[in-house]
Amino acid sequence: MTEPRAADLQVDFPFDYAQHVSGGRRIGRLPDHALGSPVAVVGAGGSGLTAAYELLRIGCRPILYEAETEPGGPGGRRLGGRMYSRRLSDADSAVVELGCMRFPDSAHLLRHYTEEFGLRRSPFRDEYAADVTPRTVVDLNGETRSVSTMADLSAEHPGFGRARRRWEAALRRIGVFELQDALVARDRARARRLWSDLAHRFEEWTFYRFLRDPGGVGLSRSDAHLLGTTGVATTVWDTFYHLSFLETLRMLLATEGSTMYLLDDGISALADAFWGHGTTGPDGTPTSLAEVNRGAPRPAVTALEVGADQSRGVVVHCEDGTSQWYPAVVFTPQLHILETGVEVRPLNGVRPFGPRLREAIRRIAYWQSAKTVLVTESPFWEGTSLDGVTITDRLPRATYTFDYGEPRRPGGRRGVLVLSFTWAQDSTKLASSTVDERVRALVRELAEIHPEVAGELRRQAENAEACTISWENQRNFRGYCRYARPGDYTYQWDLFANFVKDFTGSPPVPGEPVTPLFLAGDDVAWSPGWLDHAMASGLNAAWGVLRCLGGRTTPDNPGPGDLWDDEHHRPLVLPDDVEGDRR
Repeated sequence: MTEPRAADLQVDFPFDYAQHVSGGRRIGRLPDHALGSPVAVVGAGGSGLTAAYELLRIGCRPILYEAETEPGGPGGRRLGGRMYSRRLSDADSAVVELGCMRFPDSAHLLRHYTEEFGLRRSPFRDEYAADVTPRTVVDLNGETRSVSTMADLSAEHPGFGRARRRWEAALRRIGVFELQDALVARDRARARRLWSDLAHRFEEWTFYRFLRDPGGVGLSRSDAHLLGTTGVATTVWDTFYHLSFLETLRMLLATEGSTMYLLDDGISALADAFWGHGTTGPDGTPTSLAEVNRGAPRPAVTALEVGADQSRGVVVHCEDGTSQWYPAVVFTPQLHILETGVEVRPLNGVRPFGPRLREAIRRIAYWQSAKTVLVTESPFWEGTSLDGVTITDRLPRATYTFDYGEPRRPGGRRGVLVLSFTWAQDSTKLASSTVDERVRALVRELAEIHPEVAGELRRQAENAEACTISWENQRNFRGYCRYARPGDYTYQWDLFANFVKDFTGSPPVPGEPVTPLFLAGDDVAWSPGWLDHAMASGLNAAWGVLRCLGGRTTPDNPGPGDLWDDEHHRPLVLPDDVEGDRR
């Protein structure tokens, strides 16, 4: 069997988003009377910026609203959302990635924009990536091993080798690798059949159940924890045991067999490029999001008054006391903000969300995530056991080292040591600790794992500049991203379908008003956590706005909503145990 290749198509809705916007293609055409229409885009993260950029290219006037602040950002606003890079000194080449830090080569949509904007990328120093990572140190239960690949670890640790072989055999048995091949080959009919079998069988299963159940991998408890800790796929740790197994499969499909990359100037460079890159409107007139927004996004939104249908628009109320009417609005922040920070009320008597969408918004769950990072004058770890990636069951969980090359100016720094990158309950262990407390605790643990560099590590920690983040503590976030639990499939279906409204003949979610408010972002995407998929949700919303304003796609470039009723694109409908088929 050939090695699996990561799939760029999303298995639940295998639309080719990269092809839709590449090669100079625009997402559609507006009628003359709609050219120049203002559209509010709430949230300047990956999905919002993608939607705004493509709406600009078809002749809309996208007005961005952003709650996050940053002294050096346009108008004091921070662009990017989870695309959050910091250069602690302008002289540094070193970049701290507090949010998104890597993306697979299967992320074709993201890669399209990085290439269009001229951004440079490099292979990411991921665990077991022998070509770019000097070593992966695996420290479990006090035993430490240094390896280059998973095959090396399997050879050195019989328990891991046994668990890994059984895991791969289980994936092969249930058709996951065949599904990857079908998606890569654009064989949507075969992919649909395989995914239908998996979704119907495993929607109620957790990742942990699949590891333990004889119908899955059938591992012992100790082997399940060994595999979950040392490597299944990117970020799939034992902290993710309670996730829906379908969520695990989506991550595998997007990453297994991929090469991971980073942006040389930080992932925030992509947000800055969306904002400042010059493009043209449909008549060839030069323009940019920065120009249309007069150099700065507007401040945070406090309320949305939503019309009952697409003719009545939305009134956006801002924290500076201003309000403005728009024919359509794209909302991209985490959806729990609609319960806590942004009031959504009817403009003319009809509730903006029906009962099913309200339920979905209330019941989605977010995962905590934290990073603690040191920026050092030089990569002092070179030639030591610390040089590479450390995977451990101790407090740090995952540690990474990076060298960003010669500083930009004299006195600048080039080294980045990610002391810790954690998820879920591992993130909560240090959530109430100060940055100094976090650094001390993490350095203490790493010094025991890497005794040969312990003294220098402590000295560097005393002199280096540190920064940290816990995403669940950020005012405008509720965690790093949404992840589905067993039973959440219907909620995700309803949220994803929001962009279709009634443009295909009837609303896909019965009882939902056909308002001009379009939801997008990581919460709405089928596969969370990956920037490429959040950006695709922005293109869904942009298609909805295009139709809302009376526009159409061109026959040679159908949009995602045009293929909604295609049997090989429309997301699967799974039966409900109590009500029967809800659709």
